[in-house]
Amino acid sequence: MKFNMRINPSRKNRVLALITLAGLATTGTLMATAPEHDAADIEEKAWPVTTMTLEARALSPELRLFGRVETPRHAQLTAAVTATVDTLSISEGELVEAGQVLMTLDEADEELRLLQRTADTTEAQAKLDSTRREFAVDTQVLQHMQELHELTLSKRRRLDTLQQQNLVAAEQLEDTRAMVARQAIQLAQQQLRVDNHPQRLTMAEAAVDRSRALMQEQELRLSRTVIVAPFRGRISHIDAAPGDRVREGEILLAMYDTDALQVRVTLPRNAIASIKRALAADDTISAQLNDSSMTLRLHQLAAEVSRGRSGVDGLFKVIGNGDTLELGKAVNITVVMPPLADVATVPVQSLYGDNRIYAIFEGRLQGVEVDTLGQRTDDQGRVELLIRPQQGELPEEILTTSLPRASTGLRVNVING
Repeated sequence: MKFNMRINPSRKNRVLALITLAGLATTGTLMATAPEHDAADIEEKAWPVTTMTLEARALSPELRLFGRVETPRHAQLTAAVTATVDTLSISEGELVEAGQVLMTLDEADEELRLLQRTADTTEAQAKLDSTRREFAVDTQVLQHMQELHELTLSKRRRLDTLQQQNLVAAEQLEDTRAMVARQAIQLAQQQLRVDNHPQRLTMAEAAVDRSRALMQEQELRLSRTVIVAPFRGRISHIDAAPGDRVREGEILLAMYDTDALQVRVTLPRNAIASIKRALAADDTISAQLNDSSMTLRLHQLAAEVSRGRSGVDGLFKVIGNGDTLELGKAVNITVVMPPLADVATVPVQSLYGDNRIYAIFEGRLQGVEVDTLGQRTDDQGRVELLIRPQQGELPEEILTTSLPRASTGLRVNVING
C-alpha cells in the first residue's frame, strides 16, 4: 500500500518567511541591547622617548685620521777614515745620550799620519825662522858690497886718470874695470835678494800655516776614529761589527732624534681651507694620539701633494718626550680643528638620514633640517655630531631615542629619567 505525501507550495513559502522574520527580529534585538562605544574613547598611541636640550656655542670638530711617525733628524753616521772596527758599545733600538761613545775604530794608521804631519810642521817652522834671520844678514852683506863697490869705482877712476898720463899699464886698467862689472852684478843680485825678502817670508809663513792645517786635519781624522752620538736619540740600525774593515764614507750606523719626531698625516680636502686660515692667523691646531696621552701640534703643511692623493699632508710635531714612539710606526690620531661658532652637539642616533633631527613640540615630533659640521668626543668618550640648522634657530628640545618610524607629527611621550 503506497502513500504519496505532497507539501503545498504556499505553505512552504509561509514557513520560510516566518524563519526569516524570526532571524531578523533576533538580530535587531542583539543590536539594540549591545553596549555602545564612543569613538573618542580610542586614544592615539604615544611612543616613549628621551630628549635633550640644545645649546648653541663655539665648538671644535675633530678628525680621526691615520698617520706615520717620521723625523727630519735621522742621521746616518759614516766612517771618516779607512780602518778596522775596534769596539761596538750599543745595540739596535737602544736610547743613547748626546756625546755617548757608540763605536771605535782602530787608530794606528791615523796616529802614524799625525806624526808625519807634526814633523812637516816642525820643518816648516824652522824654515820660517831661518828666513827671518837671513834678512838681517842679507842687509848687512848688501851694505858691505855697496861699500866695496864704491872703493872699486874710486880705484877705476884713479886708474883712468893715470892711463891718460901713460902712468899705468892698460892691462891693469882692464882688470879693474872687469872687477867693477862683477861687483855690480853681485850687488844687483844681493839687492834683489833683500828686496824679495817679504815674498820669501810670506811663502815661509804660508808653508807653516799649510803644514799646521794638515796636522790639525789629521788630528781631526784621528778623533773621528771614536764615533759618538751627535744628539740624544734612538739607534735605528747598525751596519758594522767589530773586526769589519770599513772604508771612508761607509755607513756604520743610524740613529734618530726622539725630540724631533713628527707625525705625517694626510688631511681631508674639505678641511684644508680652514686649517690654512688657522695657520695664517697663528692659531694652534692640536691633536692627540689615540693610544696614548701624547699631544701633537700642527707646525706646517707639506709643500707638495703625493701622487694619487687629493689631500695635503700635515706635519704634526710631537710635544714632549717621544722616547716611546718608534720611527715609521703607524698611528691613529684625533685632530682638533678650529672652533665653529653657533653649533650644537647631538648624539649619533639623533640624526636621521644625513640632515634631519626631530624637535619635540606639544608632544609631537617636528622635523628640522640641519647641516652636519663634523663630530667630536665628549668627556665620557661618546661620539657627538656637530650640527647647525639650515634655517632659523636651534630647537630647544630634540629627540634622542632612535625611532624607526619617526616622522613629523608622530605623538611621543617624554620619559627622561
